[in-house]
Amino acid sequence: MALRESDCTGVWVPVVTPFRDDALDLGRVTAQVDSWIAAGIRGFLALGTTGEAPHLSDAECVEVVVAYARAAAGRVPLFAGSGRGSTAAAVELGRRLAEAGADALMVLTPHAYRSQVDADTLRRHYERLASQSPVPVFVYHMPGMTGLDLDPEVLADLVRIPNIWGFKDSAAVGGPLAATLRSIRTLGFVGNGLRLVEGLEAGAIGGILAVANAAPEPCVAIDAAWRAADVDRARRLQASASEFVNALQPFGVAGIKEAMAARGWDAGTVRSPLLRPDPAARLEIARALERFLAAV
Repeated sequence: MALRESDCTGVWVPVVTPFRDDALDLGRVTAQVDSWIAAGIRGFLALGTTGEAPHLSDAECVEVVVAYARAAAGRVPLFAGSGRGSTAAAVELGRRLAEAGADALMVLTPHAYRSQVDADTLRRHYERLASQSPVPVFVYHMPGMTGLDLDPEVLADLVRIPNIWGFKDSAAVGGPLAATLRSIRTLGFVGNGLRLVEGLEAGAIGGILAVANAAPEPCVAIDAAWRAADVDRARRLQASASEFVNALQPFGVAGIKEAMAARGWDAGTVRSPLLRPDPAARLEIARALERFLAAV
């Protein structure tokens, strides 16, 4: 689909990548996408942190995007994570993912040599990516993974580059979202389930939330309550979301997949070296999910 700014709103899912015996297992993607869209999800991000992007080859990344693009069938937008260590590799992967069906690219800040990554380095990197991308580009700020916490002035400078439409801020605390949105009109997504209401209050257009993989309905309800000016309900649901996020935190992507399994959504296993939580943890995750779903 030809992406419009008006498409970039609401709650999105940074989709998991299903594996079985350490191999891609994409056959269940269509049914899962249908369930998410029925729950009110407004878009998808493939190959994000929740999608185990670091565990995938470029060829596998293309397979994942093809599967999700076919499943979404233009009903909602599909972004794809195309961050790579070098600018050239990110440009090439981005081109392939756009050809595979991605409507925009979410590009993680380069971080392999982060002591040498400064504002000028980032600007050159994103200028080249944006100028050579056939689709819009978003800056992916994920300090928990990269160790880089962007200053708002740096992020605002990056989103001024032509063909960069906005950013996703996944900082658990602090982060540049609010200050960036005060200084420039751009499309800012919240990337952490602890902070959806906080981000919406600061002017974010929506959230790309890992917990929405397993619990799309209450996440959508938070966004809907905020947009209806029912602030008390939005904050009450946010408190429940935060409880669920904190319950999943020790288990990462494996916890998300177990929560999906607890409601009968088979997302497969995580890829090695990640491990499945033990039975006691799985029970804890299922109970936390039940409480969050009941909050709506």
